[in-house]
Amino acid sequence: MLLQSNAHRRISLLTLLTLLALLACAGRRPALPTAAPETVGLSREGLSRITDAMQAYIDSGKVGGVYAVIVRDGRIGYERTFGWSDMERRKPMRRNAVFRIFSMTKPIVAAGALRLVDQGKLSLDDPVAKYIPSFANVQVFAGGSALAPEVRPPASPVTIRHLLTHTSGLGYGLTRQPADSIFTRAALYQPGVTLEQFVDSVAKLPLLFSPGTHWSYSSGLEVVGRIIEVISGQTLDRFLESQLFEPLGMTNTSFRYRDDLDRRTTVLYAPGRDGRLHVVTGGLMAMYEPSARFLWASGGLLSTPDDFMRFAQMLLNGGELGGVRVLSAASIAEMTRHQLTPEQTLEAREAMLDDGYGFGLAGSVLLEPASPAAGAAGIYRWSGYVGTYFWIDPRNRLLAMVWTQLNPGRAYPLESDFQKLVYDALLPPAN
Repeated sequence: MLLQSNAHRRISLLTLLTLLALLACAGRRPALPTAAPETVGLSREGLSRITDAMQAYIDSGKVGGVYAVIVRDGRIGYERTFGWSDMERRKPMRRNAVFRIFSMTKPIVAAGALRLVDQGKLSLDDPVAKYIPSFANVQVFAGGSALAPEVRPPASPVTIRHLLTHTSGLGYGLTRQPADSIFTRAALYQPGVTLEQFVDSVAKLPLLFSPGTHWSYSSGLEVVGRIIEVISGQTLDRFLESQLFEPLGMTNTSFRYRDDLDRRTTVLYAPGRDGRLHVVTGGLMAMYEPSARFLWASGGLLSTPDDFMRFAQMLLNGGELGGVRVLSAASIAEMTRHQLTPEQTLEAREAMLDDGYGFGLAGSVLLEPASPAAGAAGIYRWSGYVGTYFWIDPRNRLLAMVWTQLNPGRAYPLESDFQKLVYDALLPPAN
């Protein structure tokens, strides 16, 4: 009996210390409830390997700071911060640090569009020209050169679904196709333009291909953002704030630096030829300034791990969080189902280097896990260019995120290393 009592005390103390560590991670109440790892099916030994691996990224000088979290059954079973949000000033990474989430903005804007679908104001298969007249005249690149292009009418109109699945034919400047070089030379991404001006300009450029025939990562979410503005009568930032951020308690998510966010914003670094990390300034960083006019719908949000965790948990819950429903279960199912043809799937995998994945609305969907360490079919995930990653796994009732600020984020396999370690840390189901 004494041995059992002592063992019970040790377990209780260990549980208490775990919970205190979770709370101390940021010095404020976490976004979701916390739990001892074993109670949500996580191995302490496996979690220690995650801690060691993430700390190794810091110790090696590959990244300045890392935030990592694992949530199962709606409870945080693992949450740690590593390194610094500002290496020069020796500011430790915190849970309430603000990150530039770049393309993780896309699933949020997609959710905004689905909010309008649920309200009966929009259909995913509506032609874009129904809301943006300039799209009635789009043309497809048919030959010639970037300087002297030949064009033809598309075989079918661009739809909202095409925009959300990157099958619209819009450019993004990421391929060697002549039409994409036309997009690059147009230099449309400027902080001083509005979404309306951007979208009307992009409609004048030739499409890479006829809508729905191929897959190419694109500027389509900008057009989705403008459609939201046209239908709602609000600017994109105000619409997202009222329809998603406020209901979900995402109080630290914004397109612009604010006084309360600026002092917590993590410094963006890039690896230099000298093997050291260097601060990144200029370029797209101007998009976040209060003076900017452009609401960068494909990559312009600032957010905190807490805020995005709440958004991701809402997706995993089928559209609701804390008793507040922001999307229907049908919209979540549509967002997270594979939507591409076999040919488009191969094109997407080649471009994104995602073996086994297909594509839903503004995010990848796992179709064929290569191994148990890759997770379960049905994972929906996406990432931001400078090192923010998230995924939800309905079969394992799990969401996980690992965030840093590194340009480019894929300079190192932080995401894949973390994901493998997460699945290695899952305890086998109880009999």
